[in-house]
Amino acid sequence: MLPTLAEVLTLPSFVAGSPRLLCGDPASITIRWVHSSEVFEMGGLLAGGEVLLTSGLGLEGRTDRELGTYVDRLADAGCAALAMEVGRSFFDVPRELAAAARRRNLCLIALDDVVPFERMVEDFHELLVRRRTGAGRGGDALWQELLGLVVADLGVATLLSTTARLAGCPVELRDVTGRLVAASAEVAPRPTAGFAVDVRSGAERMGRLSLLGERTQRRVAVADRAAVAVGLMLHRSTATGRPSPAQSLVTELAVGDLASSGEVRQRCAEAGWPVLPDRHLLAAAVDLDVRASPAAAERHVRDAAQTCFGPTLVGVHGTAVVVLARGWTGPDPARVRAAFEQVRMALAATGVGESVRVVAVAAPVHDPSGLAGAVAQSLRIAGIARRVGTRGRVVTAADVAAHRFLTDRAGAAELSAFASEVLGPLFEHDRQHATALLRTLDVHFACGRRKAASAARLGIRRQTLYDRLSRIEHLLGVGLDDPEVGTTLGMALIAWRLRTGLPVRE
Repeated sequence: MLPTLAEVLTLPSFVAGSPRLLCGDPASITIRWVHSSEVFEMGGLLAGGEVLLTSGLGLEGRTDRELGTYVDRLADAGCAALAMEVGRSFFDVPRELAAAARRRNLCLIALDDVVPFERMVEDFHELLVRRRTGAGRGGDALWQELLGLVVADLGVATLLSTTARLAGCPVELRDVTGRLVAASAEVAPRPTAGFAVDVRSGAERMGRLSLLGERTQRRVAVADRAAVAVGLMLHRSTATGRPSPAQSLVTELAVGDLASSGEVRQRCAEAGWPVLPDRHLLAAAVDLDVRASPAAAERHVRDAAQTCFGPTLVGVHGTAVVVLARGWTGPDPARVRAAFEQVRMALAATGVGESVRVVAVAAPVHDPSGLAGAVAQSLRIAGIARRVGTRGRVVTAADVAAHRFLTDRAGAAELSAFASEVLGPLFEHDRQHATALLRTLDVHFACGRRKAASAARLGIRRQTLYDRLSRIEHLLGVGLDDPEVGTTLGMALIAWRLRTGLPVRE
């Protein structure tokens, strides 16, 4: 029996997309497949019963009539539902498209958060496998993915982060004494509800795996298989399964389990890295590609960091290798950046260089009690860098201060609303007239509002740029030379990137 759309929308990847139902009854619609495409003529290529995923790239510049035709062709082909990611190509689902969907009784869903469409397709395939093979073999796809990480020896941290993705909730591993060994990369406030399963290697109990979320049938299946995979991973790496003092300290700092200055000092000393007086402390996250092994990269990161800072403390958290280093008698931002730039360059000469996405550096702290916050901040900076597409750079807390300010105070819907309020007139003009005013504004700000540089980057004559900027000012009713206007527009462009990970228009 095929699943209903209501069931599909409960899959972890769909939930992560923050689906918003605009029309249709998901409980009454059965789904044969999930497909993604940006092709405008996709209606003629469907077989019926699909959820079609789109970011709307193929709909840019289309007239209202063409949007209606697009929906008609999908409905004629028997498409079950259209799910459009908003914030990348459109601030919201176009009105005419929504009206056409209601007219043709096509279920329409807005996805307010960006999630790789491939993950949604994979989740649906796994759901079909569970349906068709029955409960006895329903976890095969789960097991194969987790086992692949063990065979590749990607480390416990990667295994826990994958488990968290499959379960849709944070995951922790504790040893037999109850001490935290490792945790998934989630650093947001963690729910107190959840359940745990034993991790064993043969007859030996090695610890407990906790899933911090409501107990569901899927999460139980994930937990059972993940516990076996973690047991295999621990058995391969160490007889006891206990982390090193450095790794344990990094993990507990990352999840906020250590806060007092005295306790952090003691744990640093136990790890062979005493806190020195009058030296500020630095935390950075060397974030790696998902397919890379943080455990394998750890030695290279340690060697590179020690070359620049002397003794350092290093541990793995999720896809990142966290570095704790001693600074100097006074925090000099330029000196901090230069030192971590040396770390990045040293890593570029190693076998892990191509896997380094970003070196994310937190603001220096003067007291050990602030070290947990610094580690969490470095991981957050790495997450922002991934979100906006930054790669191969050193990114400091100051570099993304505006990004952090916005994400502290706004969710996906609020970011979209803010960007739409400020930039909406340009977007609508571009859509109706096939112009590139929004892209022009984006490039102009990226070039520091230097007109010669902006024109060169856009590949247009300076007079053409002047004409575009004049039209932008007219549509927005502002002067681009006004400092406060510049601040507002810059923040709106940042909100766009946080929502999409892309410049306004590629």
